[in-house]
Amino acid sequence: MKTLTGKVRAVQRVYLKLDREIAKMQSESGMHCLSGCGECCKKPDIEASPLEFLPLALQLYDEGKAESFLEELKANTSSTCHVFRPYVTNFGGLCNEYPNRGLICRLFGFTARRDKEGKPELVTCKLIKTEQTENYERAISNMKSGKKIPVMSEFYTRLSSIDPSLSGFYPINEAMEKAIETVLHYYAYRRRRRVNK
Repeated sequence: MKTLTGKVRAVQRVYLKLDREIAKMQSESGMHCLSGCGECCKKPDIEASPLEFLPLALQLYDEGKAESFLEELKANTSSTCHVFRPYVTNFGGLCNEYPNRGLICRLFGFTARRDKEGKPELVTCKLIKTEQTENYERAISNMKSGKKIPVMSEFYTRLSSIDPSLSGFYPINEAMEKAIETVLHYYAYRRRRRVNK
């Protein structure tokens, strides 16, 4: 059984691999998010697993902010992601915890899902399709010619293998709550060894 820090490191390794694959896909296609957009973060029904937010929860614990953040989450009546800050840009918004965002936040826009025949199908937003038509078409063409594109289900499988008990899906704010509660419970009777940075 992995320690909590071992699980966090394993989640971060999955994220690093995904981020590298997405960066390569973006470089080859030219596709990119519009600066300061955040439109996908405004969806009120985003679901995630607690495992996705273990890195965030552990960082908040290390900074002494876990309890107060948990209280904020429990008091929040909005179904929009708690760490999303709308309207800090001219349109859209920004993520307040971008380095520790969840898997769902990393996947959308530059990954594929499998269709009924098992072939990859690009998943992206309307803005990229309409504002970057040429790049979008290039990405489709690259995919059809065999260039690698990250597949959502493969990354969910990798993540869930780290700890299946933390891999269930909840509304995104509830997933963050459960991640923080997991960290607080884990360290209730253990001392956290501080890591020198």
